[in-house]
Amino acid sequence: MSPLRSKKVCLLLTVLCCLAVASLAIAGSQDDDRAPTAENLWKAEQAGDLQKAEAIRTILEQEAAKSWRSPSYDEVSIDNPRVTPPLKDGSSYRLFKWGNDATIAPGTVSGGISVDYDASGNLYAVRCTTWAGVANARVHVYKSVNEGASWSWLCGFYASGGSFTYSYPVIVTGTAGTPDKLYIFYVKSTGNGDIAVARFTQTGSFEGFFDVKADADTITYLSACGNIGAGSRLMVAYQREKTGDSTPDVYTITSTNYGETWSNNVWITSDGTHPDIAYGSGGYVFLTYESTFQADDEIQFGRSTNYCVSGSWGYFEALTADGYDDNYPKIGALHTSPAATPYVWVAYNHDYAGSGNIDLRFAYSSDGGLNWTKNRVLANAANYNEMASDLWVGRNTGFTYVNVCFLAYRGVSYLQRWYDIYWGYLNTANPDSCKGREIISDNWGAWDEDGRKVCQGTYGNIAQYWSGVVYAGHTLDFNYQGLYFDHRQWTDVEDEITEEDVTREFSLYDNYPNPFNPETKIRYSIENGKAAPVVLRVYNLLGQTVRTLVDEPKESGNYEVVWDGRNQNGDEVASGVYFYKLEAGDFIQTKKMVLVR
Repeated sequence: MSPLRSKKVCLLLTVLCCLAVASLAIAGSQDDDRAPTAENLWKAEQAGDLQKAEAIRTILEQEAAKSWRSPSYDEVSIDNPRVTPPLKDGSSYRLFKWGNDATIAPGTVSGGISVDYDASGNLYAVRCTTWAGVANARVHVYKSVNEGASWSWLCGFYASGGSFTYSYPVIVTGTAGTPDKLYIFYVKSTGNGDIAVARFTQTGSFEGFFDVKADADTITYLSACGNIGAGSRLMVAYQREKTGDSTPDVYTITSTNYGETWSNNVWITSDGTHPDIAYGSGGYVFLTYESTFQADDEIQFGRSTNYCVSGSWGYFEALTADGYDDNYPKIGALHTSPAATPYVWVAYNHDYAGSGNIDLRFAYSSDGGLNWTKNRVLANAANYNEMASDLWVGRNTGFTYVNVCFLAYRGVSYLQRWYDIYWGYLNTANPDSCKGREIISDNWGAWDEDGRKVCQGTYGNIAQYWSGVVYAGHTLDFNYQGLYFDHRQWTDVEDEITEEDVTREFSLYDNYPNPFNPETKIRYSIENGKAAPVVLRVYNLLGQTVRTLVDEPKESGNYEVVWDGRNQNGDEVASGVYFYKLEAGDFIQTKKMVLVR
């Protein structure tokens, strides 16, 4: 045996011995926090104890492999930890406003995100993440029972041994008839790319994996929705690529038995990509996609009057025809009555005049897609790329709003980039003008042209439809990192003002870039509805004032100030650690930054 091979064998034996020892140690301690339970796994991950988490996970996987019911599958469901996060005291708990982001989960976020809510108002978020050193080899589902204030891991699944990967997860909840169903659709890299759905109860109990489309076709993208009636119907739109065909096709496929079997595979177009599908009511389903027929990509619309079955598709309409690239469309349709004529909005990325400056535009219809108002501006700042949108509406026959979130990206240099998540809304009273556009993210959003990977919308409270957004963050090296949630009240809540509420009238954000050279940007916000005296100063390690950046009253709003690494006299200061402190009334907050010359 060669020395290299001998070393590999010895290393393998050492690893196996370590795993065996870990298994015995944990298995013999069923009553402590090292016991191989999903709850302890979740606790270890939340505490950042990766060694303990890995040991527990190894045993859980071994047990899952022994009891797995179908050897034809390489996917393994992760047991539900059934951990319920504590609710805050009802007398003092006050719902978020934009700017107080909750961390759903740290760690890698890749392959896509999704979010939904159930009939009880519980929130669910899903992400693809790294597993066994393989990107996108695992899917995690998180749940919040207190309107997004805190989140716990609910359930998930992974590719055993990292044998394949997942992308574009879509979470859909059953809301009536079968209110306990939770569906996670995804593309997996088996074959040439297959579509499947994992079904759980809304308490996290696993009910099975079901193939949606698994054959010789190459599947690279999907969107899914469910009906809001009996809850048994599910609809998927997907992108299919045939061997030898240079353009992708768009199809839809349906299930009438809670995702267990799929039929009615309907061809929509031979030149389309990135489909997005939304349910209205009464069997009406609305579809948009990116047409690749011409030299530039354009946006198309179509609708089905009977749950996507063959023969029910009609009213196809070109929403753009401008000679410039338009892509990644997203669609939202109200659930108003009559079902045939709801307001429908479609938002999409638009390459402004072929300049490479990406804007967001939209089209809308007030009669269910029969007639359209086109080429409306959603966001078009000259020095930003606005893109990666999502649209969502309330499942209420009287609801008249469509919400939108998107990424605004400004690239100045490698060390000076902005990635902010914005929110806004349109309604039936004013359907062609986006209102309330404002930054909502405390953290930098992940960069991508597709909202399926950046930001997704839902509701923080379905009784009053407070809008909520889940978004993926990123680090300085531009890796997707961290999953976050924030939401906003539609109406003001008049109750006793607590000390916590006062501090939430002001927010101080992390400077960017950090470390920096020669300058950095500091953002802060004022939300108390009136002018407030604001002082923002930079200090050194000795507590001495280096520079006063702001010292004046400020109205409510979002502000940004640049520190150029100079003191009050205009001289450059030395490399090192500095602090910046915001004082506004009773609010005082200090943060750290590093200057590297």
